Amino acid sequence: MKPFNLMIYLDGSSAARRMVAYLAPLARKAHVKTTFLVDEAHQDEAEMYFFNAEQLLQSDQAPTRTIRGATPERAIVLETRASQPDLVAFGPLRKEGWRRWLGQSAIGSLARRLTCSMLLMQGRPNELRRALVCAAGGPATLHDAQMTASIIGPLGGQVTILHIVSQLSLTYKPEERDPERLADLVMEKQGEVARNIAAAKTILTDRGITTTVRIRAGMVLEEIQEELKTGGYDLLVIGAHRARTPLDRVLLEDVSAEILFNSPIPVLLVQNTSDF
Repeated sequence: MKPFNLMIYLDGSSAARRMVAYLAPLARKAHVKTTFLVDEAHQDEAEMYFFNAEQLLQSDQAPTRTIRGATPERAIVLETRASQPDLVAFGPLRKEGWRRWLGQSAIGSLARRLTCSMLLMQGRPNELRRALVCAAGGPATLHDAQMTASIIGPLGGQVTILHIVSQLSLTYKPEERDPERLADLVMEKQGEVARNIAAAKTILTDRGITTTVRIRAGMVLEEIQEELKTGGYDLLVIGAHRARTPLDRVLLEDVSAEILFNSPIPVLLVQNTSDF
């Protein structure tokens, strides 16, 4: 299996502990190399953070320990540039009052600056078993599927690919608007979106992952929230796709920020570095 490099930022918070426990089943796999990162503000407690994280991890492979003398955001950026992980994971970095806003701003900045995918701990998830991949339907959907397969595949998990359309033709009958039935109808049309979603599903099923496709009609945020309420998911996957115009960039960042900060489960933001 292809080597997978995982980096987890530690700051002594409950979110960091939940992240280590959440990712431990993946980190224990033989092909996964794990790095623990502590920043300047927590370097005096670093030894304790490393020890506690390793106790949670319970891996046969000793994780790499790294301390970066910088702010949390800069430490994460510097270390990802140096070690080139496939995935960096961290908690919300949230504080009270105006400091909470600064924490959100730092995460938004990381989403723009990092060249690797990032996993933000949200909520109190169960085992990492069921992922919801929000697919825009473009070529980058294939890269989202590849990253999801790298995380879910070794754990024997399941994936649902969700695509949202803004409106439906009046030719669709009420009984055809069920997300799974609608998926069958849309996929039959064989357009670009259908082809990319079908290819993403193949990537996942080829890794032995049970995969279903669901299509909802409506506002993006509302439909994602509705799906999360009913699906019993442990991970939400969204793509950090490049915007074509300044307006697209604003709209995409607004949607991504809303999902990142309000999701009830961990969010995987996949950076599109492939040539799909």
